[in-house]
Amino acid sequence: MRILILGGDGYLGWPQSLYLSGKGHNVTIFDNFMRRHFDLERGFHSLLPIYTAHERIAAWKEVSGRQIQLCIGDTMDYEALATVFRTFQPEAVVHFAEQRSAPYSMIDRKHAVFTQTNNVIGTLNVLYAMKEFAPDCHLVKLGTMGEYGTPNIDIEEGFIEIHHKGRSDVLPFPKQPSSFYHLSKTHDSHNIMFCCKIWGLRATDLNQGVVYGVETDETMQDARLATRFDYDQIYGTALNRFCVQAAVAYPLTVYGKGQQ
Repeated sequence: MRILILGGDGYLGWPQSLYLSGKGHNVTIFDNFMRRHFDLERGFHSLLPIYTAHERIAAWKEVSGRQIQLCIGDTMDYEALATVFRTFQPEAVVHFAEQRSAPYSMIDRKHAVFTQTNNVIGTLNVLYAMKEFAPDCHLVKLGTMGEYGTPNIDIEEGFIEIHHKGRSDVLPFPKQPSSFYHLSKTHDSHNIMFCCKIWGLRATDLNQGVVYGVETDETMQDARLATRFDYDQIYGTALNRFCVQAAVAYPLTVYGKGQQ
């Protein structure tokens, strides 16, 4: 299967690229390396050294014998995106190409606007590229449980049956995002659902929970294949930060009530 991975150089996209390539799929990565730029902007570094995309791809070919193609481009650049859809003709698209940090989106107006513009418009460009050049492909979109917030009822699988004043309907589960980042993901979900309805596209919107760990079977084959381990205050998840802080005997930076 021809699989296009948007944001395939990122900390989640890269292990996914290796996994799918290792399963025998024809994988192409489309990435603008913006995540690496964020490190330069904030002065952060991954705990594990991250090799360049070209070095990673060469290392993967050495250990697996399989080739991953790399296209440098931005989902905000529709012409570049359209070109890779036209030439590669993906059968599936895995979408990781978004600014993924809630704290980053809340720094100030500039970062909030960037997050929402990049994420919402970038995803809308992907949907149009699918419609125009690969209408039969399947979109797998990385969402987040943060779209739902923390309601005091069980969160259903996307939809919920509502009974109100003698009438009933099955509606999208109400969402209560808690950052401009999570709001952008909610807007994505609405746009994806709308485009599937009006254009007949196929998509799986993954609203997954927190994951942890920095190794997969594929990345463990060579140190050059390692993915990120972020522990800073913008991109470092709570578990990563707590592990690093515990290792250096630094008081854990519990946020808010600490109930999680």
